[in-house]
Order: sequence, then structure tokens, then C-alpha cells
Amino acid sequence: MDPSSGAARTPAAARLSANAEEKESEAARSRFQLQNVLGKGAYGTVYSALDAASGEKVAIKIIPVTDQDREEFKQIQREIAFLSGCNHPNVVRYLGSYRHPSELWIVMEYCGGGSVSDLLSAAGEPLPEELIAYICGEALKGLAYLHGLGKVHRDIKCGNILLTGAGEVKIADFGVSAQLTNTMSKRQTFIGTPHWMAPEVIQESRYDGKVDVWALGISAIEMAETYPPRWNVHPLRVIFMISRDPPPRLQQPERWSPVFADFVSQALMKDPKQRPTARYLLQHRFVMSLWPGVAAGLQPLIQRATQYLQSTAASQPAAPEAPPELRDLAGLATG
Repeated sequence: MDPSSGAARTPAAARLSANAEEKESEAARSRFQLQNVLGKGAYGTVYSALDAASGEKVAIKIIPVTDQDREEFKQIQREIAFLSGCNHPNVVRYLGSYRHPSELWIVMEYCGGGSVSDLLSAAGEPLPEELIAYICGEALKGLAYLHGLGKVHRDIKCGNILLTGAGEVKIADFGVSAQLTNTMSKRQTFIGTPHWMAPEVIQESRYDGKVDVWALGISAIEMAETYPPRWNVHPLRVIFMISRDPPPRLQQPERWSPVFADFVSQALMKDPKQRPTARYLLQHRFVMSLWPGVAAGLQPLIQRATQYLQSTAASQPAAPEAPPELRDLAGLATG
């Protein structure tokens, strides 16, 4: 155990802990039947699974755990226990977690429509503006709710905005991404890409939920252009560009309404003091002017995305380890 986390466990305590984990592992493996791979990433692999206790389909994120991570992952489990009590239609429900000797299982609500990133991959083209407005508005509702609880996501992007088969929008990984980033960065492994990071995160300044508003603004551009700004630039260079350059804008503003362009510019105010909160941005005309039934326009795209996921899930590669020159950047993701 890391001395900073407290006194070392006695051999007897270690054996008790190992026995408890083994029982927890057996309970989880007997309760949940893993099915298909939904995705792979820097933190682990996500599977669809059947909950034998309820008959409900769920999603399970399985994360490798080493002995040195054990205390950090206990903190993540405490966070999941808290989030299990959260209830909002635009936030993926956490259903609990299970420890295994070498893994942590995080059980979540299953969203059968995939992610907005899957939607873009399946469509191969930008989303219509009214669907971008709908997705942003629903995501802002979830962000406003969770920011009210004092939670900051730090990893908002199209890949973490999920859809149900009915077109409901739900934020995933809320409250856990930041702690996973902290834990993984201790392994000197580069986590993710910096394209969605707010300037204050990169500058290691104090920050709040407005970093998620910035990331949603980048995600809005991602939906409009199929890639985030600077997607083809080396991550190290992206970090310096975010700090140094003016905020990104829509590359072809003539294709979009002025109100959409204004929404993006508001979300991407470089000075966080000037940037609106999620709750304030919910009053923006871009997300206020939607008509009932707009979510129905997602149905054909969700069907295409589902087919896309079925054809690619089994062959998705694991996230590659970053080259040595990028590993020092891992700390920048921890804020």
C-alpha cells in the first residue's frame, strides 16, 4: 500500500479483503452474463450483459486493477455508490460496482442507441442542426443537474453522450471519468486526447463545471463537422494551441444558422468567468427553439448506428499506449 494512503494492512486484513473480493467476484459472475463488446478505450472494455436478478439488460465497464491501484479504486467505488442515488432522465444510471482480484466491474444503465460518436461514424456526415440542438439541450439538462450536486465530468465528448433506442440523450461516465483519469495517470499512461479540454484545465488553474460547457461546445462542432477542431493535429501541439489561440469556431458558418454559431461562441468563451454555466446556457435560443417530436429524427440514424455497432464491435482495437514523449502530458488531464 502507498504510505500516503494510511498504515499498511496486516496480513490477516489483506486475507480478509482478498476473500471479500473473491466472494464479490463470484456473486457478480453468477449474476451477470456478459454478451457483446460495446467498446474499448483507455480505461477498459464495455460489454452488454444480462442481469439474471432482474432480467434487465445492462452495460458493464470492466477495468483492469493492479495492487497499487486498489485504494484509488475503492474511492471510485464510493463515488459510484453516491451516483447510484442520482436520478435524472439525461444521466446514465449507475447500478453498482463489483471488485474482482484484478478487475473492477462498473454496472450501468444500457443505452441501446450507442453514442453520438457512433451516430457520426455510421452517418459519415454531419448531423442536421435541429438534432445537434436537441442533443446539446438534453446534455445541458444533465450537466445542470449534476453540476448542482457539485460534480464535474471533465470528459464530455460525443463518445460519452449516449442514446437510448427511443432517442433519449444521456451523459455517461459522469463523476467517474475524473477519478479514473487521476488513477490512470499515476501509471504514466497518456489518457485520451486533449481536443475537448478547456484552457483552464490545460493551464492547471482552478476550474468548475464550466469546463464541461466548453467540452460540449467542442462536441457541438464535432457533430457539425464529424470531427473535433484540430483533430488531425498532434496532441502535444493541440495542447499549446488551446492555451495560445482564440477559441475554435465553425469552419463553414454559412452552412449553419447565426443562433447556432452564437451558441458555440458562448460555450467556447476562453475566459471561464465569461463562459455561461450549463443552467444559463439552457436559456439560449439554439436549444429553446426546438419543436416537439424532433427526437423522432434520430430514429433512422440510431438504426444505422446499431447496425454499425453490430458490424464493428467484435473487431474494435484496444486503445494503444502513447509514445514515450506524450506520457508526460498525462498529468495535464488531471487538472
